[in-house]
Amino acid sequence: MQRSWFSLRSHVHAPAVALLACALAATTPLRAQLIQVKTLPIADGDQWRLFPSANQGIGDLSIALPDSLHDPFENPAKGSRLSERSRGLFFGSPTFYSVSSHAGGGATFPVGGILRRGSTFGGLALAMQEIDNPGTRSSNVIFPPTALVTTADAAPLAPQATPSRQNRFAFGTIGHVFRDAGISVGANALWSGLNDIDGVDLLYSGSQNIVQHGGSLDVRLGVLKEWSGRRSLEAMVLHDRFDMTHDVTWLDAFWDPNTRSTVQRARIDHNLDRTTTWGMHLAYMQPLDSGWRVGAIATTNLMSHPKLPDYQIAQVMTIPWDPGHTAAYDLGVGIARTTRLTTYGVDAIYEPIRTHTWGEVPDSLANPSGGLPAGSKTTENWFRFSNAILRSGVAREFPLDTMYGAIRSVRVEFGLTWRSIGYTLNQTDHVAQVNNRQTESWAEWTRTWGFALRFSDLQLRYTGRMTTGTGRPGVVPDGVVFAPGAVDAASNFLSAPSAVTSLTGVSVTTHQIAVSVPIR
Repeated sequence: MQRSWFSLRSHVHAPAVALLACALAATTPLRAQLIQVKTLPIADGDQWRLFPSANQGIGDLSIALPDSLHDPFENPAKGSRLSERSRGLFFGSPTFYSVSSHAGGGATFPVGGILRRGSTFGGLALAMQEIDNPGTRSSNVIFPPTALVTTADAAPLAPQATPSRQNRFAFGTIGHVFRDAGISVGANALWSGLNDIDGVDLLYSGSQNIVQHGGSLDVRLGVLKEWSGRRSLEAMVLHDRFDMTHDVTWLDAFWDPNTRSTVQRARIDHNLDRTTTWGMHLAYMQPLDSGWRVGAIATTNLMSHPKLPDYQIAQVMTIPWDPGHTAAYDLGVGIARTTRLTTYGVDAIYEPIRTHTWGEVPDSLANPSGGLPAGSKTTENWFRFSNAILRSGVAREFPLDTMYGAIRSVRVEFGLTWRSIGYTLNQTDHVAQVNNRQTESWAEWTRTWGFALRFSDLQLRYTGRMTTGTGRPGVVPDGVVFAPGAVDAASNFLSAPSAVTSLTGVSVTTHQIAVSVPIR
């Protein structure tokens, strides 16, 4: 069944929730060589945009156009380029993002620098982040009248921890340049101490409290080979480990025969979110005549999902997804032209992804053919993605006369990114012995803009971006409410969904102010 996601109110069948955890995990951090996997058009925010970028205002072009600020954070060997004309660089890039309909937001404050001494370079960066409380997890949920009845004899609720909404990040890089061979090598690591992933609060409909804690570690080794004429070839391997725990408090209703009334008791579920990624990235760039450049990339991500959370989105049954694995690829080409005052270009990327997830039964279970032993697969899901990304942008620089003082030039930037996501889900229920097939697709649009002021001793840059075509659950107009569907807590397999979930369309707007100071 094919669907379009341009409407403000969208509906998704329950099986698509399976890989939502992958969508969140794969964005840690959201950098070019980590491929994001999404089965729902969920707005994931921009909390992973930690570092400055010279190309963000022109649609994040990167295949045929070097990014003088962001490249060293993606491939550590490119730190040699950042310090070609100076001994290093200091930067600060406060970033603020918000999700419409009061569905979330946050602010990040990174500072750092990269220094060079002889043929060796290295750098450090630290960042603090505060995530806003969307405030919609409980306010938009109404329980069925017979499910929860509060009485004077109800058991007291367990003490609830106050969730921390602060995240911390630490980045380090080191590298060396072999001048005679034209080769640079480097390594970097990004550690993230996480207490809040934006949007998770909305994925446990009807919960009383959610406490998140965990972190991630991203390690990269890179090599850059440069020839005369500005030709270059880069290779990089990465290892990323994402490890989060969601402590979710629920209110369970049960009949107390002593008081002959329905009372509430607090229950805490510990949901684990684990993903491990190994990746490899290759990129080639070559100049042509008259300022044109072409480039090509090939990226591979192999992901293992030992545990995915049992999200409960309104009107969707609990889905106990257990192990799984993903193979994701990026194949892209780009072309760009840079003249003395104007820069423009286009990137095109094809993204095939294959994912297999399944549920396991802890005890033996009967089925029409005789039964399943403990540890058997109850439900298997095969996702086949065929995604596409198209980025374009243009920038124009306006030199200023000396009458304007220290400002040397003003640069104006605009860009547009289109991302198409489509997949087919083949699901086998080994308990009911039925097969289901489902097809989903949607498109996301990102508009970018910005300007930069170049002074004699620093650069001041502002960039903005807005993404549409996505939504969030539980965010509805004032006065509209919905109730969660029935959940069989004793079941360890997915039954056929009895309802659909609603996603309200939202936009994500991000503003970043970056100051970079070269060290002469």
